[in-house]
Amino acid sequence: MAAHLTPLAIALPRGRLFRAKDLWDSSRAGPGAGAWAGSDVEGIGRRLSALVDAGELLRIRRGIYLHPSTWLETASWDRLLIAAAAVHLLAPETHFCRTTALALHGIGLLHPPDAVTVRTTRNSESGFHPAPALTGRASTTATERLLRAHKQAHDGGARSPASLRAIGTRHHQYPRTLRDRLRGGLGEEWKPGYEQAVLRYPFPNLETFDGQSTAAQGIYVEPLGLVLADTVPRLGFADAVVVLDAYKAGRVGERRHPPGTLSLVEPSLRLVASARGRVRWDAAWHFADGGAESVGESWSRVRIAELGFAAPILQRMFQLPNGRSCITDFFWEGPGVVGEFDGLLKYRTSRALSGRSAEEVVIAEKEREDGLRALGLTVLRFTWADLQDPSRLRRLLSTAGVPLSQRFTGADAFYPADRRAGRTRKGR
Repeated sequence: MAAHLTPLAIALPRGRLFRAKDLWDSSRAGPGAGAWAGSDVEGIGRRLSALVDAGELLRIRRGIYLHPSTWLETASWDRLLIAAAAVHLLAPETHFCRTTALALHGIGLLHPPDAVTVRTTRNSESGFHPAPALTGRASTTATERLLRAHKQAHDGGARSPASLRAIGTRHHQYPRTLRDRLRGGLGEEWKPGYEQAVLRYPFPNLETFDGQSTAAQGIYVEPLGLVLADTVPRLGFADAVVVLDAYKAGRVGERRHPPGTLSLVEPSLRLVASARGRVRWDAAWHFADGGAESVGESWSRVRIAELGFAAPILQRMFQLPNGRSCITDFFWEGPGVVGEFDGLLKYRTSRALSGRSAEEVVIAEKEREDGLRALGLTVLRFTWADLQDPSRLRRLLSTAGVPLSQRFTGADAFYPADRRAGRTRKGR
C-alpha cells in the first residue's frame, strides 16, 4: 500500500501544519496541487488518514497533519512548540500557561514537557487530554521504516520510537486567587486585569518549522511574571533552577535581555496560594544564579550541590600564556580546578553558531585547555551522561580534588527527606 501512496506524501507541504481543507482550498486555487485536484475535503481527509496509517505522515491533532521530516528534524525540546501551534490552529483563542508559556517566552527547560499546558474555565475539563497517536494505526514495520529514513537524531544518536511519542494537552484552571469560587472560572473582579495582561505573542522561530503560517497573528501567552510565579513552585528543584537561572541572566528568547529581577515577579507571587509553594519559590530563587549560561550549566550547579560539593565560581576569566583570555564555566579556587560542562551540541552545530567546523572547534578547545593546564590548573570536563548518573560526576569531582561543603541550599521542600539537595552534610 505504501508504494502507491508515496507520490502523495512527496506532494505534501513541508515545514508547516496543514488540514484537509487547506489542501482542498489550494487545489481549487489553480494548478500546483495536482495530487489533490478534483478531490473533495472528505476524500482528501481519507487519503491523509491512509498516509498516516502507512507511516508516511504524522497526525499532530485530530485533522491536523505534519510531514514526518519536519517533526523528526526538530529538536526534541522544540516539538512541544509544534504541538502548541496545532492547539492554536484548533482553538485560536487558547491561552497558554505554565511550562508551554515558558517555552513560548523562550526560556529553555531541563526536561521536554509531556503536554501542552493551557487554561480552562471548567473544572470538568481540567487534567490531561491525550493526543492521537502520531502514526495512527501504522504497523511496527511502517514505523521502523519511517525511523530508518531519518537515521540520525538531533543530538547525534540514533532515532528511537520515543521520537514519535505524541504530546497531549493538559488543561489547568486559573490560579485560586483569581477565582471567585474554587470551582469557578476566572473571577469577574480579576478578569479585566488578566485579559489585559495576556500577551499576543509572536510564534518563536524554529529552524525546521514555520509557525508563522499557523499563528500569523500571534498566540495568547500569559505574561512572564505570572508564568514564573505559577510554575516554578510546581517544578522539581533542578527544573526550577534552570528556569530562574535563565530569567536572572536575561536568556529569554533569541536575544539577551536585561537580567530578570524579583521586582518584576513580586506582583504575581500572591498567586502562590500555599506556604510550601512560597518556600519552594524562595529556595529556587536564592539558589539561582544568572552566571550559568546554559541549561546544562544550571543542572550541573544543582548536581554539584546535591552531591555535597563546594559551590564553584561561575564565569571566571583567565589570561592564558599565549596572551589570549578565556572564561571558564566553573572554578574552584582552593584546589585550582576548572570545570567545563560539555554539551556536545556546540560541536554538531559549530558552523551555524560560529562559522567554524567541528574540527576547528575541537582544536580551539584543546589549545584553550592546554593553556589552562599551563597555569597549573586541573581541567575537569563533564557531559549530560555524567549529570544523568550522579555517581559518575561524584567520582570526577572527588578525583579532581573538589572539596565537600557544609552549605545548605534551602531546597528541602522540593525533595523527600532522603533526597534533599544541598542539605547540611557531614564531611566524608
